[in-house]
Amino acid sequence: MGVDKRIGRFFVDRRIPNENSFWKGRLLYIAFGNGYLSIPVYYDILYRIGVPVDILLEEKHIEFMERLMHFAILQERNEITVSEELTQIRRMLNNRVRNAEYYQMLNRYLDQPTLHPMAPFGLPFPSLNRADVFLYILCDLPLSEAQWADAIRYWYALHPSYLIIDDIRDYEKDRENKDENVVLEYGGGLAGFEKTFELFRENCITLKEINPLLSDFLLGYEEKLRENIPVNV
Repeated sequence: MGVDKRIGRFFVDRRIPNENSFWKGRLLYIAFGNGYLSIPVYYDILYRIGVPVDILLEEKHIEFMERLMHFAILQERNEITVSEELTQIRRMLNNRVRNAEYYQMLNRYLDQPTLHPMAPFGLPFPSLNRADVFLYILCDLPLSEAQWADAIRYWYALHPSYLIIDDIRDYEKDRENKDENVVLEYGGGLAGFEKTFELFRENCITLKEINPLLSDFLLGYEEKLRENIPVNV
């Protein structure tokens, strides 16, 4: 995927954090699943936009990110509320916020009952905003204005692409359970799938600017993903 070897090695070799629900029961830090793979991939993007490796991989910052993921997965499993998740993450950021303006903007965006775009955050489809709590890691890093803009832009090309992969695979289950799914937000059916694939390709074009290998890797998924389109869609 083109990830810098220092960043890839750091996460691959890292020990599983103790008492962390996101990694509970896992033997490897970077295990199968987009939620795990996206961590080193996004940190590599932050490195590519100019954030030094030693700052990205500083122990206290990584521990903060890991604890954030602990609360995020508890909320996803409905073991805590969104309000409780946000309270815990914001508490960890006390005296650590590097840019108060972006922090407050992110707070206002994430405090919405349903996540609709609120500049500079969010996409028109709430299902593709469901992992945006991870953007709090940016508040713990010394980013310039230009780096903030790039970090957000590439986030909305990268992580929604992983969510699209999951939503295409889970289409029938999500439709039955009435769960969030971007194909359904596009109206479902074959037209919904085609619009979703179009967005996926647009994201890959954006990612090609910063990491051509990653872009090609993701584009290679499309043919396999098309096998998940139900026959009777």
